[in-house]
Amino acid sequence: MPWLVDEYRHTNLWEITEIVNILNRFGFSVDIVDRNLNNFVPENKYSLFLGLGAGLSGKYFFKYGSRLSKAKKVLIAAGPEPQISNKLVLARYKLFDKRWNVSSSPMRLTEGLQFLNFCKITDYFLVIGEKGTFCPDTYKKFKIPILNYFPSSYPAIKFYPDWILSRRRKSFLCFVGNGFICKGVDILVEAFLQMPSAELHICGPGDEKIFFDVYGDLIKKSKNIFYHGFVKVGSRKFDELCGICRYTILASSSEGCATSVTTTLRAGMVPILTSETGVKIDSYGFKIKSDIHNLVKTTIIACENAMHISDVEYAKRVWMALQDSQKYTQDSFTKTFESAILNIIKEDL
Repeated sequence: MPWLVDEYRHTNLWEITEIVNILNRFGFSVDIVDRNLNNFVPENKYSLFLGLGAGLSGKYFFKYGSRLSKAKKVLIAAGPEPQISNKLVLARYKLFDKRWNVSSSPMRLTEGLQFLNFCKITDYFLVIGEKGTFCPDTYKKFKIPILNYFPSSYPAIKFYPDWILSRRRKSFLCFVGNGFICKGVDILVEAFLQMPSAELHICGPGDEKIFFDVYGDLIKKSKNIFYHGFVKVGSRKFDELCGICRYTILASSSEGCATSVTTTLRAGMVPILTSETGVKIDSYGFKIKSDIHNLVKTTIIACENAMHISDVEYAKRVWMALQDSQKYTQDSFTKTFESAILNIIKEDL
């Protein structure tokens, strides 16, 4: 499939294909059901059912799974447990509304899922991210076996060693998907408005209107905050920003394993993150303390700590980030997903 390398597509497309390949290698014949298909009625003939179950894409998990009495049922959790995630996301929007005296419409909420019903028929959770990180830990309370897999990344992401020298000491990249408020972009803007000597580059879709109603003019008038819109991974603009910015930064409220971050790790950027991004950075990154009432302050502290390290220390952390980013490749996705499937089917061997 040439498009996997020649032109960027969302990694989900490749992952779906690879899941089918993995199941085929173990002798399974696979039927794929689009998450938006609302009139599918499965026959009770399957031995294994893998279904999205954590986000809005999982709204039909119980509908399908409850009909498949012969199948082992695996809930694929590409995001945190819905109740916990909703609570954290709503807290960020309430903070935003209070700060600006507005009434926003929260994005990225998981509504209408009867998750406890999902758990009643689930044999395994297959959860994105590393064991011991935020997302897998939200499922421990259900006492259902948890297996983990790592997300893939676009295989043509580059890293040039010269970037270590060309990057500006006080330049930061926020590479992010939709839902700027729940992902903490507002917190970063507030923080960098208080750090005029540092610069923040924001890349992401402009579809959260209330964010741009409030911050659009502030960003345009600022001399140190730059909004670049949606930037394709692997594009000339993406590489240009990777050659300028020392750090990748995200103050998200709730993630499975933030692929926007793992993408920038593959480009050798040092991370500054809240733990809720779902990426383990203990040895080489900087943590933003997730204190809901002091997030701007804790973000500034983390950034200042990062800006004060020596060039030698920065280079060391870049190589550690690159090494750790090998967990987020297509090979790693295949190995971890294949291992999970083996664990699921071994009882029948």
